[in-house]
Amino acid sequence: MTASSDNRISVNRPYVELLLMRHGSASWEAASDDERELTPRGVAEVEMAEQWLAQSAWRPEQIWHSPYRRARQTTEIINKNWRCACREVAEITPDNSIAELETALDDFAGERLMIVSHNPLLSRAISHWQGEGQRYWDLQPASIAMIRAEVFAAGCGELQWLRHYPDYQQNNR
Repeated sequence: MTASSDNRISVNRPYVELLLMRHGSASWEAASDDERELTPRGVAEVEMAEQWLAQSAWRPEQIWHSPYRRARQTTEIINKNWRCACREVAEITPDNSIAELETALDDFAGERLMIVSHNPLLSRAISHWQGEGQRYWDLQPASIAMIRAEVFAAGCGELQWLRHYPDYQQNNR
């Protein structure tokens, strides 16, 4: 058993590979933030990410997505070939805290999870899990990052790689 800095305990759970993805570029023309849709450019960004991910052997056991329209649309594109289980998670909107995200992650019992969400939450989470305090990773639309951790708490994660549209071959870590 290991304990993290905030007293979360891991019972020798294997490392979790957590793939974080920010939704593609979205229109500002909507009645509310949660109704914003992907633009044609956003669709193209996500399709390119999906093609890059499809070439790898990595597959998530589940995909969690924000209830916001642009995150749902991104998930539909990313999951078109994987066809894995998807779950809408209220705790992963732009305004949720890292603590709320970590509490939601406590419910995941698998080894590979993908989360489709938003900034600032995703960029702040990467920094927090890496233990980097004030650093902000600034995920661009359709950026993807792989974090590996036994427990998701401050300083307990390791950024494996970070990719941005349009060059998913380049590791920007």
